[in-house]
Amino acid sequence: MNKILFIANIIVPVLAGMVYFFMAGYIKYIAPMRLLVTGRVTYKGAFWGFIFFGVFLMTRPLQILLGPHPVPLIINNIREFLMIGLFSPAVFIGLLSFSLGHEKITKKFIIIIFSGCLLLAVLFAVINVFAVGGSKEIFKIGKYVVYDGIWFHEANPNRKLMPILFVIRFLSPVMMMIIAGTISLRRSVTFPKDTIYDNMPKKLLFQSFAVFSFGLSMLFCGFTFIFWNIPNQWWIYYAGALMAGIFEIISLKISLKKEVKI
Repeated sequence: MNKILFIANIIVPVLAGMVYFFMAGYIKYIAPMRLLVTGRVTYKGAFWGFIFFGVFLMTRPLQILLGPHPVPLIINNIREFLMIGLFSPAVFIGLLSFSLGHEKITKKFIIIIFSGCLLLAVLFAVINVFAVGGSKEIFKIGKYVVYDGIWFHEANPNRKLMPILFVIRFLSPVMMMIIAGTISLRRSVTFPKDTIYDNMPKKLLFQSFAVFSFGLSMLFCGFTFIFWNIPNQWWIYYAGALMAGIFEIISLKISLKKEVKI
């Protein structure tokens, strides 16, 4: 058994997924205490975003452990639909609500964002059916063969479809995470100094670190294939997701205002 591949494809995704399930549980715990300040949209978006992303991360082992083609394709399509169509808009709306104020996030805006992301998710799934090209053995656990799709393999006649999948992923979630991170970072710098919620700049700063960690790690993962022709470096954005989870936990743990000392 290749220990590095086992850790990258099994251990890291499971650990990262557990972090996001923990954050979803923590969001549910603290939401009643902060809803009046931040609004229901903020915590509802974050809660479901973390749930969807936790499922996306933790089902990577299922994609490669349950057998050859078409199993990796089927599970991959479900996972990508969760990330592109549900996680991305939920977190994007939650972050914008927290950074700009929940009163500025209208129902029309929410419908537009979710509709666009769901359309991208469906498009990704359809193209992915043709792009996968079959499956191959990636390593063994004892005598048990672990399979994954051959999206990047030179023998795949539909390899030329990969740039389209990259563009869809760039639009959602990469671009949306970078936009949300930029808004959070800017808001952390421009947040009023004379407010009672004097910990908000720090919370916003760590939130921007979180979304940048994931968005940029996924972007770099794509660059490894586009510019250096090194495929299947999924571990990069799983590690980025784990780091993003750590930054988000730090942000969640910070109270809205500093303790008053008498």
